[in-house]
Parts: sequence; C-alpha cells; structure tokens
Amino acid sequence: MKFINQFCKSHKKEIFLFFLMLALELVMIFVLSQINGIGIFSRNDANEFRIIVKNVIDYGVFSLEIEAPFFPTNFRTPGYPLFLSIIYLIFFSFKPAIFIGAAIFALSAPLVYLIAKEIFTEKIAFISAILFAIEPWALFQSGFLVAEQIFMPFFLLSVYLFCRYLKSEKRNYLYSAVFLQGLAALTRPISIFFILIFLIFIFIIELKSSLRQSAKTMALALAIFILVLSPWLIRNKIVLNTWQVSSISNINLFIENYAMLEKYLGKMKQDEDIYEIARILLGTRNDLEIFRIENSKILAGVALKEIKENAGSYAIMHLKALPGFLVRNSYGNIFLDLKVGGSDIQGKLGRQFFSGNFSGFFDLTKNSPAASKILLILFLFWPIIILFVAAGIIWGFKNYRRNLLFWFLIFWPLYFLALAGNLRDISRYKLTINAPLFMFASLGFYKIYNYFFKL
Repeated sequence: MKFINQFCKSHKKEIFLFFLMLALELVMIFVLSQINGIGIFSRNDANEFRIIVKNVIDYGVFSLEIEAPFFPTNFRTPGYPLFLSIIYLIFFSFKPAIFIGAAIFALSAPLVYLIAKEIFTEKIAFISAILFAIEPWALFQSGFLVAEQIFMPFFLLSVYLFCRYLKSEKRNYLYSAVFLQGLAALTRPISIFFILIFLIFIFIIELKSSLRQSAKTMALALAIFILVLSPWLIRNKIVLNTWQVSSISNINLFIENYAMLEKYLGKMKQDEDIYEIARILLGTRNDLEIFRIENSKILAGVALKEIKENAGSYAIMHLKALPGFLVRNSYGNIFLDLKVGGSDIQGKLGRQFFSGNFSGFFDLTKNSPAASKILLILFLFWPIIILFVAAGIIWGFKNYRRNLLFWFLIFWPLYFLALAGNLRDISRYKLTINAPLFMFASLGFYKIYNYFFKL
C-alpha cells in the first residue's frame, strides 16, 4: 500500500493523463455503440482479426479464410491476434477486448508525456500529452478491434526507453527498447524498419567509445530484434516459403501506391476500382484470394515495375501528397458514424479551397448545418498544429541541434511519412506520428506565446 501511495504521489500527471484519455475513450465507445450497436467495433480490419482468432482456436491455422480449405496467411502479423485470442479464451467473447484494448491504448498519453519530458520542459511535455489524449481520431480508434490498441503503447514504450538510452547511454534501456520494437513490428509491420533509425543513433552514441564498440552494440541490438521476430519468420518460411514478415506491404504497394501512381499518370480513372483490376490481373474470384502470399507477390511485382519505370513521377506524387497528409484529417468518418448531418463538409470545403473557388468556400462555410460547424473547427485543427510544428522545429533547431533526442524526434515522423505519407487512411496512419508532431507544436506555441506575452 505504501508503494502504491508513493507511486501515485510521484506520478500524478501520468495517472491524470491515463484516466483523462480513458474517460474520453469510454464516452466515444458508449456513444458509438448506442447509435450503431456494439458490432461497429468489429467491422473491416477488426473482422479479419476475429476470423484469424477463430481459425487459430478452432482449426489450428493462422488464416483469413472463412471456409475450408483454410489457406495460411502472413497478411496479418501475430501480435494483435494473440492478444485477441487471450481475451476470447478467457471471456468466450470479443466484446471485453473493446474495453481492455481501449485501456491499454490510453497508456499512450502518459508515455507521450514521459518521452517529451526527456528533452523538453514538463509544461511542454504535459501540453503534448493532453493534445494526444484528446485528439478525436485516437479516441474514435481506441475501441475498434484493430492492432493500434496495443501497437501504440508498445511502440511508444520502446521509443521512451530508447530516449532514456540516448540520454543516459545505459544499454539496458537500449536492449529493452529493441525487444519492444520487435513486439511492435509483430503487431503492425509498418514499424519493422524503424529499427534502422535506432541503429543510426546507436552508432553515433557508441562511437564515443570506439568503432568496435559501436559495431558490437549495433549487432547485439539487431540480433535481439531479429530474435523476437524469428518464431514468426521461421513459421512463414516453413508454411509459406517466404521470409517476409507480412504480405501487407505487397498489397499496399499495389492497392495504394500503384493505384495512386496510375491515377496520377492518367492511366486509371479516379473512380476505377483497384480491387477489380487486381482480380482481373490475377484471375481470382474475390478480394480474399488477392491477399494470398503468391498473389500478393505478383501484385507487388507489377507495382514495383511501374514505380521503377516512373520513379520521378512517383517521387513528385509522393512529395505533393505530404502536405495534404499533414493538414487533412479523417474526422468526417467519425461524424458519419455518429449519424451527424453534413459529415462530408470538410471534403467539400477542401475541393472549393484547392480549386481556388474562395467565394464558394465562404458560402459553404456560412450555410453549413449547425452540427457541421464543429467539423469546420476541426478542419482547421491540423493546419494550425502544423504551423506550430514548423515554429517548434525552427526554434528547436536553434537551441537543440546538438541534442540527439531532438534529431530522433525529427527522424521519427520522417520515417512514417516516407512509408505512409501518400496513403488514403490519413488519421489512422498519422497516429504513429501524432506524438512528435504534438511535441513540436507545443514547443512552437509556447515559444510564440512567450515571445508576445513574456511567460
């Protein structure tokens, strides 16, 4: 009891942030379930995870198929299905995972605070964590049975421990961080190459001792990371004859990157169905067959060939997409599920603005339904945040450029922007970089406010 009391006294802000985010998550879950039913949290990707869990428990095969033969897959990685399996075996239902997963996800807010506090002041760290805790998409996403529920805490804890390593140079933090990074990669494979960011900074830190020590520490960190992945990698090689962690990268190359490039080049119509194109190319009957490992490799080959042949156009397309990725949001989808009228107002405003029709933009703003006014405010949320991010980075470069933690916070969003900056599901992919963006935005806001009001 004494330990608990002492812990609570010394971690008041972390506890507050956890319960703030959890409370807001539970409100969102309650409202969504009242309007749509509890089944809303099992749709789309969540349904795929449920199918995998049922197949593992009932048939002993990691498969997305809903009927025999159950072809094994590596489209989804095992981290989140393992979590769901434990919940299902204990409660004989997936429903508790909605709330348990949301509680685990809420740990992200105090972790953002701890990460930010390693480099910035406590005030800036607290503001950053508050922003993360109240960000609409994070709250919306928290109850859905998808990998983000446990990925974000795994990833953020790994980053926090790595920041501790950068600051203290104690290798026990490093090896724990690398281990957790492996678990994060097995939960959402988009983070699998983030280990390269770790290795760059390990090299710089350990080079202070010697080149040999640097190489040794890098090798050991990489070995730990691969060791965590190895059971899954070996399974994939034996069952699917591939060392690839997940085939989702193959699918995304075709469904997302290839499709966007073809539309950018004028080879595809904007409303053309890329899944239908994939089915015709492969000669498959349904979308599920597209995800099979042999088919995903064919699609990836087609996509890579087209991207290589149009590398310049692809790079320009990707760079052009980045500003939109940073300032846009998917909040209209939240309002759509909340059955609020005018949920498409942001898309309409964006089209009016970027087409240069400013009179139409202002008319639409003025005549929009009352409920849509909230979305209009949220329309400005990320553009304002990004302006403060720019100010924070500029100020940070002047004052923190010799601090490795500052550069790590720069590399963190750059990594995910390079991989996902042109994808359509904006707010979901932006979750991975919300933390550093909010840290820089808080720094920028604080310094601007301090400049004008002398805090």
